Amino acid sequence: MDEQKTVFNIKEDGFHGALFENEKSLYKNKILITCSGSDGDFENSKIFASFLSKNGINSLALGYFNIPDGPNAINKVPLDYVENASKYLKYIGYEKIGIWGISIGSIYALLSASYFPDLINLVIGASPCYYVTQAMDSKKNILFDSSAFSYKGEEIPYEPYTVKMSMFKNIFQSLIHLEPNFMYLYEPLIGKIQEKNIIPVEKMKARVILVSGKLDHIWPATQFGELIINRLKDKNYSYQYEHIICEFGGHLMTPIQTKLDKFMKANRQFPKEAENYRKEHLKKLLEAISSF
Repeated sequence: MDEQKTVFNIKEDGFHGALFENEKSLYKNKILITCSGSDGDFENSKIFASFLSKNGINSLALGYFNIPDGPNAINKVPLDYVENASKYLKYIGYEKIGIWGISIGSIYALLSASYFPDLINLVIGASPCYYVTQAMDSKKNILFDSSAFSYKGEEIPYEPYTVKMSMFKNIFQSLIHLEPNFMYLYEPLIGKIQEKNIIPVEKMKARVILVSGKLDHIWPATQFGELIINRLKDKNYSYQYEHIICEFGGHLMTPIQTKLDKFMKANRQFPKEAENYRKEHLKKLLEAISSF
């Protein structure tokens, strides 16, 4: 296995990433790709991948936007990064590849597993969504008339928002709910998503684990997760799948505490439950890595 190269860039490698390997890992032929949410914070992805590595899971932190030579917003983000990274990981000896993504990253992970079923063997979607969203710059509160994702230069069909995003609305909603709240963007779309814009999860050849919190107010992740599960059932999906629903969980359903936890009401109101969910999430990850 190539131990020299641990940092990757788009110009040279076709993807932006950092590799974290543990010599004591029990699963030397397995690895997990990690993807951040709408903050696009690659440093957070690296912290998470490093944490997983220390717990025996070899990991690749993948930056998919807000990175050098890549998109600076969630706008036509190439799935090609996952394809290129996966092919490289196969090249250096990994036989089984999983992908973990949270929030917008869950869409990226589920789409990638659907587009590259022969490369991805495990998908973990934290606070998931079941369709392809419209492009946005979440930091500047801007929507673009394009898809959030692309492949080989072509936009992937997306569902446009029916309500405009604005700085005023976001601040107003945050003040009312005492945490970031974007439900006004997503609730009007429930039950109205066009088939062509739904992630074709039935094309995957991977074990699927979804984790959501009932108190998620960024978007209705539990409802979205159930729609994914129902689609897998309806399509007679032959691989193992499950949806872990956390009664007192919010949007940040991760195995580690993050700097954003303090902004989420569920994490502030139910700190013990949040810590238990983190432990359960890590336990599930370890079990999935051992079995997939």
